[in-house]
Amino acid sequence: MRQAKYYVVFFIIIIISIFLRFCLLQNQSLWYDEGWSLALSDGTSVQENLFNIINREAGDKYQPLYYLVLFYWRSAFGDSEFAIRALSALLGVGSVITIFFTSLRIYGKNHALWSSMLLAVSSFSVFYSQDARPYTLLIFIVSIQIYLFSYSINKNKSNERNKIVPQVLFGIFTAIGSFGSILTVIFSLSLSLSHIIVYRKFKEWLQWWIPPIVFSSPMIWFYLSSSAASDPTATTVTRSGLPIVQNIMFVIYGILVGTSYGPPLEQLRNDEKINVLLSYWPHFLIFIIAMTIIFIALIKSLSRHRQRKRYQQADYLFISLIITSFFLTFLFAVATKINWLPRHSFYLCIPVFILIPSAFLHNYQPYKKVDITSKVTKLATVALVIMNVYANFQYYSNPAYAKDDYRSAVRYLLEHRDKSAKSILFFGQPRLLQYYGDSSTIDASEYILKTVKGKNLAEKASTMTKNADTIFVIINREFYWKFKDVFKTEMSDLYKLEEEVDWPYMKIYRFTRKK
Repeated sequence: MRQAKYYVVFFIIIIISIFLRFCLLQNQSLWYDEGWSLALSDGTSVQENLFNIINREAGDKYQPLYYLVLFYWRSAFGDSEFAIRALSALLGVGSVITIFFTSLRIYGKNHALWSSMLLAVSSFSVFYSQDARPYTLLIFIVSIQIYLFSYSINKNKSNERNKIVPQVLFGIFTAIGSFGSILTVIFSLSLSLSHIIVYRKFKEWLQWWIPPIVFSSPMIWFYLSSSAASDPTATTVTRSGLPIVQNIMFVIYGILVGTSYGPPLEQLRNDEKINVLLSYWPHFLIFIIAMTIIFIALIKSLSRHRQRKRYQQADYLFISLIITSFFLTFLFAVATKINWLPRHSFYLCIPVFILIPSAFLHNYQPYKKVDITSKVTKLATVALVIMNVYANFQYYSNPAYAKDDYRSAVRYLLEHRDKSAKSILFFGQPRLLQYYGDSSTIDASEYILKTVKGKNLAEKASTMTKNADTIFVIINREFYWKFKDVFKTEMSDLYKLEEEVDWPYMKIYRFTRKK
C-alpha cells in the first residue's frame, strides 16, 4: 500500500506537469525567436536546413539539433501553433519523469517526489515548454545525462557488472547534447570537473568520460574551429548593456521562479524601473526569505556528518555542479558579451531541483529529536512551489506577460490595408508575418536598408514602396532598434503620422504622404 501511495502521488505530479505545459498552448502568438525556429526548419531536407543553420552567423549556429528535430516534427504533425509547440511541451513532461527516476535512484522515493514536483510546477520550465525554442529539448537531454550518470553514484553489484551500458549511453547522450548547444558542452565539462573533484577516482573518471569525449569530438572540433573561437564577439547575439551583477541576479531569480513572478520585463525598460521593482517588494521579500532559509539549511545539511556517505557525496556532486557550471557560464558571458539570461543557464534547473529537497531530507537526526530547521525548510520549499504556481497563473492570464503579438498585428494589417497602401517591416521577423497570412509586407531589415538609396528612413521607405501615399510601418521590440530615437523625425520629412497602434512588443505606425 505504501508503494502504491508513492506512485499515485507521482502519477498526480505527471498529470500536473502535462496540464501546465499543454494548457493554452496556442493561446499566445508565436514570437520573434520562434520565427527563427520556423525559418531554420523550413527547408525541404535535413541537408538544406543544416546548411542554413551553419551559414547563419548567430547564436543558432551553435545549437543546430533542435531545428533538425523540429523539421521532422513539423513534417509529421503539421504547422499549427499547437503542433509546433507541442514538441517542447512533451519534452518538458519527459524531463519531469526523468528527474523523478534520477532522484529515486540516488536518494529514494520522498526525495524523488519533491524534486519532480518542483520541476513540474517550475515557471521557468513551463514557459520554455510552451516555447518553440531549443531550451526544453536541451533540458531533457541534460536530465537524461544526469540519470545515466547516476549509475556512477548509486553503486551495487548489479550496477558494477552492467555499468558499461550506462557509460556508453551516457557518452551518446553527451554527444547529442554537444550537437544541441555549445552551452550543453559547458554543462558536461562542469559535470566532469565535479565528478573528479568529489569522488577523486581517476580510473573511474576515465571510464565515464572517455566515451563522451570520443563521441563529442566532431562537435567540439566544429566549435573550436569556428570564427567565434578566435573572436567570441563576432557572432550576432543580443549584447548586454547591464552590469554583470544584474545578469547574475536575474539568472538565479529566473531559474527559481521564472520571469512572470515579479514585474513584467517590459516595465523594466524605462526610467521608472526602480519604482516598478519597489512596487513588487512583497513578492521579492517572500522570495528572499524562502531562498535564504533553503540556502542556510543546505549549508547546514552539507556540513553535517552523515552515516550514509552516498547521499552526502551526491549532494556535494550537485552543489559542485551548480557552482562550476554557473562559474563557467559567467566566464562565457564575459568573453562573448552576451546578454546572459536564465535560458542561457537552462541546465541549472535540473541539479537545483534535485538538490533542494536535501535541505530538509536525509538529515539523520536522532529519532526523538525534533529538527525545527527541517520543518521550516520544508515550509520554505512549499512556498517556492506556490511562488511558481502563482508565476504560471500570471503567465497564462495577465496580458502584461504576453509574448510578441504578431497574430494581432497581421490581423490589423489585413483589415486596414487597402490595395493602394503598402506595409514595411523595419525591425522584426518577416517569417512570422507570412505564417499569419501576410505575404505583402516588404522586409526592410537593416541589411536590406543599406542597399536602398535615400538619405534617411523616409526616402528609403518611399523608394521601397514605390512612392505609396499610405505606408504601414511595423516594428517589433522597438527598444532594440538602432533607429528608434530618430525614426519619427526622419519619417516626418515626407510623411505625416496618422495613427499608432500597439500590442505586446509590436507597433504599427500609419503614415500618409504630405501634399
